[in-house]
Amino acid sequence: MPGVPLPFVLLLLVPGGPARAFPRDLVPRSTVGLAATAAYPRFGGLRGDNGTARLGLDFQHMLRLNGSLLVAARDHIYAFDLGQDRGTLYPQRHVTWEAQDRENCAMRGRRQDECHNYIRVLVPRDAGTLLACGTNAFSPLCRTYQVSSLAQEGEEVSGQARCPFDAKQSVVALFVDGSLYSATVADFQASDAVIYRSLSPGRPPLRTLKYSSRWLQEPHFVQALPYGPYVYFFFREVAVELSALGKVAVARVARVCRNDRGGSPRVLERRWTSFLKVRLRCPVPGDAVFDFDVLEAVTPPRALHGRPAVLALFGTQPNSIPGSAVCAFYLADVERAFEGPFAEPRGAAGTWAPVPEDRVPRPRPGCCAGTGPAAAVGTSGDLPDETLAFAKEHPLLHGAVAPAGGRPLFTRTGTRLTQLAVDVGAGPRGNHTVLFLGAEDGRVLKVLVATRHLGATRHPSGTPGPGDSREPGDTGDAGSETLLLEEISLYDPGRCRGPRGASRVLGLELHPPGRELYVAFAGCLVRLPVSRCARHGACRGSCLAARDPYCVWLPPRGCVPFSEDLPSGFEQDVEGSPGIAGTCQGHQGTRVAPGDTGGLARPRSALTDAPAAGDSDGDGDLAHGVRQAGPGAAATVPVPVLVGCVLGAFALGALATGLLVACCRRPAGPKGPPQPPATPRVQPPGPRLYPPLPPQGGAGGPRDPPELPTPEATPQLPTRTPRERAAEPRCGQATHLGTPGCPEPPGPGPPPKATLEELLQRLHGAGGSGWPVTPPGSGSFASRVQPGPPLASLPPAPRDGAPRRLDVPPDSPPPPRRPLAQRHSLGGTPARPPGLARGLTRMHSLGAPGGPLWAPRPGTLQRSLSAKPPVLPKPPLAAPGRP
Repeated sequence: MPGVPLPFVLLLLVPGGPARAFPRDLVPRSTVGLAATAAYPRFGGLRGDNGTARLGLDFQHMLRLNGSLLVAARDHIYAFDLGQDRGTLYPQRHVTWEAQDRENCAMRGRRQDECHNYIRVLVPRDAGTLLACGTNAFSPLCRTYQVSSLAQEGEEVSGQARCPFDAKQSVVALFVDGSLYSATVADFQASDAVIYRSLSPGRPPLRTLKYSSRWLQEPHFVQALPYGPYVYFFFREVAVELSALGKVAVARVARVCRNDRGGSPRVLERRWTSFLKVRLRCPVPGDAVFDFDVLEAVTPPRALHGRPAVLALFGTQPNSIPGSAVCAFYLADVERAFEGPFAEPRGAAGTWAPVPEDRVPRPRPGCCAGTGPAAAVGTSGDLPDETLAFAKEHPLLHGAVAPAGGRPLFTRTGTRLTQLAVDVGAGPRGNHTVLFLGAEDGRVLKVLVATRHLGATRHPSGTPGPGDSREPGDTGDAGSETLLLEEISLYDPGRCRGPRGASRVLGLELHPPGRELYVAFAGCLVRLPVSRCARHGACRGSCLAARDPYCVWLPPRGCVPFSEDLPSGFEQDVEGSPGIAGTCQGHQGTRVAPGDTGGLARPRSALTDAPAAGDSDGDGDLAHGVRQAGPGAAATVPVPVLVGCVLGAFALGALATGLLVACCRRPAGPKGPPQPPATPRVQPPGPRLYPPLPPQGGAGGPRDPPELPTPEATPQLPTRTPRERAAEPRCGQATHLGTPGCPEPPGPGPPPKATLEELLQRLHGAGGSGWPVTPPGSGSFASRVQPGPPLASLPPAPRDGAPRRLDVPPDSPPPPRRPLAQRHSLGGTPARPPGLARGLTRMHSLGAPGGPLWAPRPGTLQRSLSAKPPVLPKPPLAAPGRP
């Protein structure tokens, strides 16, 4: 790299510069396999239930209420006692609710396994009753049940707009002020998405605008919760403002006023007048901001630093690289985002821009009647028509809700996370946040999150402890304060029956008093303890280095789960003190004094994905099915030192190579005189099937007959000794080729009908045209005989061997050669020695120079084969006076 100093290159490569990399995946500090989780209790359906044994549990929804865990599934509602023995998981009571009109469902073209009653809605109506709604074979119905006994109360009501028709469609519902707020689809074809309020005493039902892409566009509802005078709905939908990019899913939060009574008879009658929606963003900051857009799960409101907030799980687009992230949103920030500018499309390109504030009517659309800017308005029906019309056309706000801290709390690539549960009061002091994340491959991740970056003041940096991954230049962003404590494999296909994709975690419900987590798959329900402290056994170093807020070290009893009834004197080190190692030989950890459960500082980072050196506890890990990294996993080389060594080695190698080349290069000697080109060696021509074509043009002009090759160009045949000549067969010492004593051997065609003498007589017939006419059936084109020029005027064609004759069998010896001086012409001139006649050749069409054009030409008759049959021209009329 000429012209660039080496220190500058090092500064570019050292992490912590202006450009931040994408957060790296954390390596779990411990991994729990199926061998360790096989003993956890599971529930896959009622004993003796043939339908459950054949189709599985078909989990739909679960709810923790009044010390019970209510689970809604296919045709059943189960109630589990949260205080039952931890070794068992079986419902204390259940109710069966099957569909009655399955035949009509099958006539609609649905499969038999779809024509069941999938109970999709299970919400508490008051302290003693709950509302349950099921698909009922694509005819939704709702019932009211007592929480204590699951006995039905009252009559069934229609489930349309309260429950979807298909179990695969999304729905959220809750009761607020005695009214049911539900969000789902309201028709069989799932084309009418609706946010609906019903069962309101003294108030008409309200809904969103029907078939309006600006209000709802293919939504998937995730959560609904009340906050202040509003009810918020969290969902994902196809972004209408990004239609130029295709079907892009984005996360939304919408709200409606609790006291909304609909619009006037002119505008938005029996429709929401306060419906507004805004985008939720979970970005990874950088030069190019990356957003996790697909909303998967949202927790109920939790207190983070004394402020209500929700934690949301996001994923990537369905056709993108799988990945997930968790972001926290303060509800105050969500409420503030609804005060931003409205959005509307502008221009032919379909781009959306903010609406100027001077165009927004007063009172502001979306506000609640009787409060704030609309304090003077009695009900929503009294709002001006201008405000209602603007609210109808502008439900979308231009801004977006940013997450707390500006970035995700946790990111994961390569897999999709599906469910989220959070404990914001973990640890002896209740000041730690632990996330439980369910994945689509059947695993559960336990993540320790430091909430400092969510709004608290940062603690001064200290010396990194074991498992800490803080890098030089790290200012404590969100990703550097997260530890992946455990990765737990739970799904066992042999014990949890279900359809394809049954390994996907469909529900997580945390029970903090019992330190339990309920994990729901399509085919079974699993009860999981939040910690596995016993795997550390009597190893104090391993217990403290695990940094698990649910585990403490108690000297008499070893590593045990924390509970309020523990005696004083236990130890815990969640912050990762530098003096704590993962071995059983001696470092003192943070000791909790009696009456003080402190000693808890900020947790360290685990961004280097290297488990602590003491995470492995030898046989204890193997006994509990836990796999951890060895002691050498923490020995790492600083990145700047590694980069410097690599660049130094490269520079030294390049310098040594250059010196070696400079020393070993030989000086170029003076060039000698150019060598004359070598005389090309004349190669004898190969055998030809046709004689060579004569050169075009000559002394006679372009119309003159072409000149034939001279005798000097013809190679002389080798002379034979007298002994060889004597050995040759003598057949008829005639001086003419047509001597009857030496007949030609038969050719490849049919045998000739006339002798050679008769043929010559035809050729020299008096007064004829001189052109031979072959009678039909006399043979092939290759065996036709034509007169050739005299030897005196026509030298033989150059050849490098005797002509090949196809009328001689392959095993026959070649005919003997004669010298050129002993040949005889047709007129008696000795032109060749007597012997076997040469083959017949085709006559040149133009004749010999100086002779008549069409007269018969005496000479040697030779036979040759043509590659293609010759096309004989029609004989012209004989010129008068020509012989």
